Amino acid sequence: MRGRERRGLLLAFLVFGAFWGAWSASLPAVRRQAGVSDGELGAALAAVAVVSVPVMLVTGRVVDRYGPRRTLPVSCLLFAVAVPLPALAHSWLALVAALACVGVGTGSLDLVINTAAAGWERLEDEHLMSLVHGAFSAGVLVGAVLAGVARQEGAGPLPILSAVAVATVVVALTQPAYRRLPSEPRTGRRRVQGYLVAIGLLTAGAFLCEDALQSWSALRLEAGLHASPAVSGLGPGLFAGSMAAGRLTGGWLSRRYAAPRVFRVSSLTLLVGAVVVALAPTSAVALAGLAVAGAGTSVLAPVLYSAVGVRSAPGRQGEDLATVAGVGYVGFVGGPPVVGAVSAGTSLPVALGGLGIVALALAVAGPRLLRS
Repeated sequence: MRGRERRGLLLAFLVFGAFWGAWSASLPAVRRQAGVSDGELGAALAAVAVVSVPVMLVTGRVVDRYGPRRTLPVSCLLFAVAVPLPALAHSWLALVAALACVGVGTGSLDLVINTAAAGWERLEDEHLMSLVHGAFSAGVLVGAVLAGVARQEGAGPLPILSAVAVATVVVALTQPAYRRLPSEPRTGRRRVQGYLVAIGLLTAGAFLCEDALQSWSALRLEAGLHASPAVSGLGPGLFAGSMAAGRLTGGWLSRRYAAPRVFRVSSLTLLVGAVVVALAPTSAVALAGLAVAGAGTSVLAPVLYSAVGVRSAPGRQGEDLATVAGVGYVGFVGGPPVVGAVSAGTSLPVALGGLGIVALALAVAGPRLLRS
């Protein structure tokens, strides 16, 4: 049973990441089809995060009540229905509506699979969160590469996203009957909520650095260091690849070292990478900095999610993870705009270097909170 559950979770994270990779590769075609400007596209994309957060809060209670055995296949199917919708949009309003539906599917599936992984770790007393997040990052890479090849051969966004939807349905229908922890009452709820918000703020800082570096790395290379489009395109891919490698080895690190130590070293590694990207005199140095930053960022969120899973009472993990993820998504949404605002007032290298301050704060506050 433990092996089937482990494979089921890996496949769920993999297909979830494959959508985001295929979506990023298909975004230019979707933008042209909908006939929207960059500003309108940015506003439409915000619908995903705006809808996801309240959906997570509701889903947390649902998964606590019914368990991943029921909610994970249903969430996969709900996500599969939403996946192709943006490819059908031919106006800004239609695109906003489609991405709002994607937000519903994203918020639901994201919360359920992370809750299921946290429950598995609790049942087996074994680390899994970093590995499944590595599967997500690997899915992003595979989805982006395959979608890029398909577009090169003339495929539009609808068949590409529909293929991801079909794969998601297959994953949904092959999920095992997950075990669940017995529910038990929990006392001291106010104190626990304060702890969850604090963990959520750390998650927000990690997500802020992750999405900011992912979103602005190509511009740093091309506009700041005069790299060719081919070289600048390596930036986001190298960052994502480094994150995938870091997450796939994160389970080994978590077994060998305590969570506070892993979190501190990872945060300091992110700091070094961000500073190198900001101060790099050449594209090669900047790419090396992105690889270092990706490795540092990779295990931050998995370590925090695992900490919540360990500390949550059985039957409350979904609700607790929803609180953390809801706060964390603020950083995920706010990262690119914050870097853009600071860059407008100073410069892009200064803005990216400022991420090192966030990483330093994580290195100081994270271990203390994880020990509490």
